[in-house]
Amino acid sequence: METGISKYAYSVSCAHLYEKYFFSRSDVDKLLNASSYEAVIASLVEKGWNIPEDSRDTNMLLDNEMTRAWNTVIAYTPDISVFYPLILRNDYHNLKAGIKSLLTGFDTDMHFIRPSIISPDLMKEAVEEQKFELLPEPFNTLGKEIYDLLVTTADGQKADIIIDRKCLEETLKEAKKTGVDIIKKMSEIYVASSNIKTAFRAIRTEKSSEFLEQSLAEGCTSVDKNELIKAISGTNKDENEKKANKSDFFRLETVVTEAPEQEISKMDALLNYLSTTEYAEGIKLLSSAPADYEKWVDDYMLSFLIPTKNMPLGAEPITGFYIGKEAEVKNIRIILAAKQNNLPTDMIKERLRRLYE
Repeated sequence: METGISKYAYSVSCAHLYEKYFFSRSDVDKLLNASSYEAVIASLVEKGWNIPEDSRDTNMLLDNEMTRAWNTVIAYTPDISVFYPLILRNDYHNLKAGIKSLLTGFDTDMHFIRPSIISPDLMKEAVEEQKFELLPEPFNTLGKEIYDLLVTTADGQKADIIIDRKCLEETLKEAKKTGVDIIKKMSEIYVASSNIKTAFRAIRTEKSSEFLEQSLAEGCTSVDKNELIKAISGTNKDENEKKANKSDFFRLETVVTEAPEQEISKMDALLNYLSTTEYAEGIKLLSSAPADYEKWVDDYMLSFLIPTKNMPLGAEPITGFYIGKEAEVKNIRIILAAKQNNLPTDMIKERLRRLYE
């Protein structure tokens, strides 16, 4: 019986074969210069993508490709659960979307994302019949809690907080179980960036420190939850200015131009702390261009994976393959949306993710 990294040999070979059909820089340029949405679709067909009957249903189109990537490579690994942290967020999304859709009269599976650990059919049955015991833990208990909460209070924000935090904490927990450093790193970045965005939005929307205490995930090591909460609690402005004088990092005029003085203090405190973390470079984008920050996070993840791309064995190249495919799919989503809305090429280029090459 194969042990250690050698057990991934077949899956790694599949990944390397599949990667030959990834879009190269020249392919992306071709898509950018395509004359229409239909021309982009034609290029996807050439790459082997499965186009749905309604080619304008981009959600189904992109979900099909992610599912194909998962099934073609990762499903052949000897222990598929090692890679569950890469898609666990989809299951939590599906539980939340299913319950909300049910209670608002829409098709339960209307907003499901694929691939997922729990089959969409099982999730749909559990939600529609309120038989959450059909689901494994923690989805069983969580499903009952969220359903009861929404039925009795209709508090959608509280439901989001509970599910989103549980998703983040379980992702970290499952990643640690794998014992695979690269999967633990990807999960850490994902959870840290989510906590950062929550803290940033909380200050902008004048939420309390109690809100952050409830919303932020536990277990993240690269960003301290207590420091994020301390920032939103407010700091002494004079102390903050002294810190800012030590570094030009916080001469971010775009952050505070029209913000009230209290918000300036909180935002400076948040940015000052984050400048000491590994996410400092991306934080420079957070205030002025949140979409660029999202792109930076995606590119930062790939920066750890590209060096492992040509490894013949191990979980690393499989992880890189899947996250590289996610980046490609995000790029295709951006390009298709741009073609549908006749956006200029230069604007599209600014939003494209780093390629897995």
